[in-house]
Amino acid sequence: MADAEARLQAGSTLFETEHGAIEYAIQGSGAAVLSIHGAGGGYDQGLWLARMAFGDKHRVVSVSRYGYLRTPTPPDASVRTQAALYRALLDHLDIQRVLVIGTSAGGPSATQFANDYPERTSALVLLSAVSLAAAPGDKPSYFTGIIHLIQRSDYAYWLMTRYLRPVILNLMGIPASVYASLSPAQKQLAQEMLATMHPMSRRYRGTVNDGRMLEREPVRADQITTPTLILHANDDALVSVEHARHAHHSIPGSRLVLFETGGHGLLTRTGAVREQIDTMKGS
Repeated sequence: MADAEARLQAGSTLFETEHGAIEYAIQGSGAAVLSIHGAGGGYDQGLWLARMAFGDKHRVVSVSRYGYLRTPTPPDASVRTQAALYRALLDHLDIQRVLVIGTSAGGPSATQFANDYPERTSALVLLSAVSLAAAPGDKPSYFTGIIHLIQRSDYAYWLMTRYLRPVILNLMGIPASVYASLSPAQKQLAQEMLATMHPMSRRYRGTVNDGRMLEREPVRADQITTPTLILHANDDALVSVEHARHAHHSIPGSRLVLFETGGHGLLTRTGAVREQIDTMKGS
């Protein structure tokens, strides 16, 4: 945990904007990507996710959303104010346009950013992304309760990731059948993903806030004019595929690509994910 804390402190910058503070990190060079992480994440998870989706050919700006790591949660926290915070950060960095990728619980604020600031968005990618407060097929409430208990204890999360990896991945939406089919390289990716979430307790406030924001205010998507790619697996056991279908119906001109298997995060489909993103960028 001490090593994880030291890594987190050394890897990011905290910037104060008119909308509040935001933690971020920048990695790579090339066309700009704004990477918005999922539940249990932070700027570190966003960097990892962007590397999986894009390789090393982009300048990735990865943020910690409200309540995650060093980004505070303001009293008026909403998906809309979170999107405004992203815009303020991009202004500070003098970045005019970005490809936005929102993964899992990062989907709502990614979608809201593309809706509110189309002139700043070159494209939108939603990967295993949330689009509703709740949808048929989501994990039942008692599963969510188990996840919340684990998130509050760094030791419990460490034990699960070290000795019960298939169990924790199943809780995170990657079915046991998907984990069993992973190659050694893919299992290493899964371990990297789990490792980015140490220390887990530093991310719990953000997870709680995610649900509150979606209950308070739905995501707007009707003003999105940029190319949008929605990628999801039918067997995602955490964020139901109904979220992807809802996003597709809500976003004008969006393209929906569904995979039969892949689980949450599409770990077994990283090659196909990159191909789909490359196709969208080239179209």
